[in-house]
Formats: sequence, C-alpha cells, structure tokens
Amino acid sequence: MRKLLVLMLCVAMILGATPVMAEGEASYRYLYSGEVTTLNYLITATTNEFALSANVIDTLVEYDKFGQVQPSLAKSWEVSEDELIWTFHLRDDIVWVDGNGEYVADVVANDFVASAKYVLDASNASSSVDVMTDFSGIVGVAAYYEGTCEPEEGEEAAPVMEWDTVGIVALDEKTVQYTLEVPTPYFLSLLTWVCFMPVNEEYLLEKGDQFGLATGNDTILYNGAYYLSEFKPQESRILSKNAANWDADSVFIEKIEAIYNKEAATIGPELYMRGEVDYADIGSIIAAEWLADPETADLIMPLRPSGFYSYFYSFNFKPEFGAEYEPDNWLLAVNNQNFRKSMYYGIDRVKTMMVIEPNNPVSIMFNTVTPPNFVDFKGLDYTQMGPLAAFTNLGPETYNEEKALEYRDAAIAELTEAGATFPVKVLMPYNPDTTGWDEECVVLKQQLESLFGPDYVEIMPEAGPTSGFLSATRRSGMYAIQKCNWGPDFADPSTFTGPFTWGNNYGFFENGFDSDAGVDAAAYNKLVDDASAIYGSDDIEARYLAFADAEAFLIDHAIIVPIGRGSGGYVASKLNPFEGQYASFGVSIERFKGQSVLDKPMNTDDYYEAYDAWLDARAELAD
Repeated sequence: MRKLLVLMLCVAMILGATPVMAEGEASYRYLYSGEVTTLNYLITATTNEFALSANVIDTLVEYDKFGQVQPSLAKSWEVSEDELIWTFHLRDDIVWVDGNGEYVADVVANDFVASAKYVLDASNASSSVDVMTDFSGIVGVAAYYEGTCEPEEGEEAAPVMEWDTVGIVALDEKTVQYTLEVPTPYFLSLLTWVCFMPVNEEYLLEKGDQFGLATGNDTILYNGAYYLSEFKPQESRILSKNAANWDADSVFIEKIEAIYNKEAATIGPELYMRGEVDYADIGSIIAAEWLADPETADLIMPLRPSGFYSYFYSFNFKPEFGAEYEPDNWLLAVNNQNFRKSMYYGIDRVKTMMVIEPNNPVSIMFNTVTPPNFVDFKGLDYTQMGPLAAFTNLGPETYNEEKALEYRDAAIAELTEAGATFPVKVLMPYNPDTTGWDEECVVLKQQLESLFGPDYVEIMPEAGPTSGFLSATRRSGMYAIQKCNWGPDFADPSTFTGPFTWGNNYGFFENGFDSDAGVDAAAYNKLVDDASAIYGSDDIEARYLAFADAEAFLIDHAIIVPIGRGSGGYVASKLNPFEGQYASFGVSIERFKGQSVLDKPMNTDDYYEAYDAWLDARAELAD
C-alpha cells in the first residue's frame, strides 16, 4: 500500500511540475531537414524513418514511461518452462487503417508471420534482418535467410529451406508463437524493433515493390496510435490520431505536423519564438543568449538524452574516397595501431563535447561503447564488469598528451618504413543539418593539429549531403574518421558489439590487417561468437563478462574512440519528455503516445523537477 501511495505521489509531482495542457484540439508542429527515403518499416534501420514508423505501427509489446514492459497488440503472453516457446495472444480490437483512417482489415497472427517472411527474404534487403537472424535465437531463421541469398562468386548456394522449418507460426487467427533454439532472456525486448512489426500480407502482395515507397501516404497500412494522413516529400507530413487504435484514449495529441525546411537547424529557434512551431533545437550560442535574458530563459530546457545512443569516432578500414584524399596512404595509417592510439589519446573530448554541452560536457561522456546503466547483473552495471571496468573508471580525461605524442613518434617510424607519407590526410565528413557538428569538426581539427604539429595529420572536415547522408558517407566508406552512433535494438550487450562484426558497415573492420599488433577482425569475431554462445537466464553473468571482453578489445586496440551520448544542450519544446514511452532499446522512446502539448514550454527548473519525480517513481517500481 505504501509503495502504491508513494508512486501516486511521484506521478502527481510529474504532472504538477509542468504547465497545463493547451485547450482545444491538441496539435504539435516541428521542422525537419532530412527526408525519409522509405516508409517500409521492415527494411529500414535509420532513426528518422523508424521514428516515423514507431508512431504508425504498434508492436506485440510496448514500454511505459518508466521502462516497464506492457501489453500492446498482444493482450497477454506466456513462455514455456524451458524458455524456448513464447506464445502471444492478440487483442480482438486491433485493425489496419489506410491513409484516410478508414478500416481495411483486422490485425491477425499471420501478419507477424508475413512480416518475418518478408524480412528473411534477402531480395528485400532489410537493414534489420541481422536482429532476427543473429540475435533472436528463433529456430531456423538463419538457415532460411541464407537460402534466399545469392551466393558469392565461386561459392555454392545455400540450400533453400521451407517455411515450416522456421519457428514462427500462427496457431490460429489470434495466436502467434515463436520457438527458440536456446533460451534468449532478452527475447521480449526484441519485439519492439522494426523487423518484428506486423504487415498485412494481402496488402503487401498487392503493392509488391511499391510497398513502402516514400511517395505518399498510400503505400502502407497503419495500426498504430497515428496514421500518415498527408505526406508530401520535402514539403510536409501530417500524423493524425488513429481513432480506431486499441489504445486511442492514451493518445492526447490529435495532429502532428512535420514541416520540411533544409535550414531547420538555423531557423527553428526564430520560428519557435514566433509561435509557428512547438519544438526547436537550440544551439549552444543561442542557448547562452536565451538563458542570459529573463524574457527567454523560461523558453528552453535541457535536452533529455534520446534513449541509450552511443557515439564514437569510427576509423574506416575500407576507404572508398577519391584520390585527392590519398586512400592508399590512409589504409597504411589506419592499419597501424600506434597511429590509431595516437588519435585515441590525442582527441580532447572535453573540448569537442563543449560544442554540444557547453555547461557540463563531462555529464554526457563515457569511455565504452555501451552506455552506463544500460543493463546490469544483480545491481552491478555492465560497464563495470570484467575489463570494461578499467575503461569506465578512467573518468572523462582519456586525453593524454604524453601518450599521444609517444604513440605518434612510434607511428611515424613504423609508417615511414612502410612507405607512408606525412601529413596523413584524414577525411572527416559531417552532416551540415546537424546542429554543431560542423563546429565540432573544426574544434577537433584545430586541437589535433595543434597537438601533433602540422606534419603528422591534416584533418579535413567536409560537408556531406543533407539527404541520404549515411548512405553517402559511412555506409559507402567515404570517410577516414567519422563521428558515428549506434542505438540498442534490444536489452543485451550483444547489440553494441554487433555493428563491428563481419559484414557490417561500421568501420569495415573486417578489412583490417594490423597483424603485427595482434589485431584482426577474426579475433574480435571469435570473442563475439563465444559470448553469443552463452545463453539462458542462469548464465547472464558469464554472458556479460564474455561480451565485456569483446567490447574491451575494440577500445584497447583503438578500433573506435568512444565519445559518450553525443547529445546534450537545450531545446525549446511544448512537450514533457517524461510523459512518453521510455526504453533503452527499440523504438518506444520515439512514440508520441502518452504525451500532451503544454500551454507553455517547460523551463530548466520544470525539467529537473519532473526528472527527479520520474526517477523517484521509477525507483519505487524497481523496488
């Protein structure tokens, strides 16, 4: 009874700490500058695309504002005693609607089978298929997928498998069942990811290769809190409340209008001041000005970190950039561990992060790939387990001038003998639409060139395209060093080691050949494979320790340079960030469901009062 009373008081504090909701039909407006390239949620892994999908497609389960799993499309579920069979029972009142909000069909168990078949067909090129094939533990998914792949030149094709070999089955119209090869304790957390979203099979087949095209609102169906009532590429898109949604009573914003403007980052604050939008990113310079003025200080609040995204500088082991950037010379440099370590110790993260968080950059910094407080074992944070503890406990000052120069001198000697030339050209692309990224690159250039002198490295920041930035740079190897990020797909450390394994495009580490330093992708992949082979709820500690070994390998050999959360600073917003769904993985945190438009924006005092109340309420639930 006491816990319930305390929880009710905490929730009341959260609501009472913020301004009241605006009267009338609640609408919410914001600017965006990066257009989606697809509405096909089954193939995307891009943040702005799955953020849209999260609001129009519901999943079997969801997470509430405290990070507690809740029923969604599934009203209930059970798991077998051996932890291998998960059975989900769907609600009766869940439906698909079109871009006009009109009923099309019921959501049925086969919709989850149909989506899995689509994801596991290599010809559809799903960017999230590895979540299902490599991490879900579902019987037969990897073999089925391999049977749909075109063989590499000189290799035999994998055998084509029948669907009945896959452990995903609709037992009846309202019951879907997943059978696992081994116990997978994080399986439930996988189910909010895009590759587990359902699709209406009849509509999918009818649309064919037109399914999910980003041409209008009529290329997909909707079963979520909202439907896409209007979509004019590079103009606007409108999400309207889906009155047919099973939980429509928990959707308080009637209309969400996203307005395209390629200068969104620049003009957003001014449009917010004029009342034309309800959200704007506030850069560090404007934030300082607004906070110093009593008339504007109450308009902004700290930016709540978006989920558990981890940021890091990624070295590219497969340079595909032009001859003017000397890719062959870069290949020699990046495969020299002393060169990479000179950069690791030479990057002053406090200086670069001050661009993002000028008041307290240390608050958003950490030294591992996995963020602190992502998962724990019996109260011990994962980043404090095994060899990761040594990196975690270094504190924010990984910058070490003495070590950086020592590694520089060793690298110069070895690379000169190998035929490299100096200064090494370091192509560093950035997205000009991301607030502060250009400034951060300039700070990094000045800091590194000042530390090492002009004859070691030439940092070359270069603006990339605003649309399709990742495809044009990181995914195609058009960089030497780039600031990258990764968000967890599910609640397990493997989600943070996965991007650097075979076949992934974060750094293309598999192309490295630094054998003299004992660094090769095979060694890293073996560590990941060994950790992945440890399953079951009784083996969590051993699993986490094994993944800690793999992650420590990346950092110790400077395959990447961890940064931290990569987000901070201030925003102007008429939303309470602690009202919406919350989870450290999946798409829940992208959902507008549960949020209300406020009559006036939260300020910094409101934010921290609401945050403290949220922490207290969450702690009570954990107890």
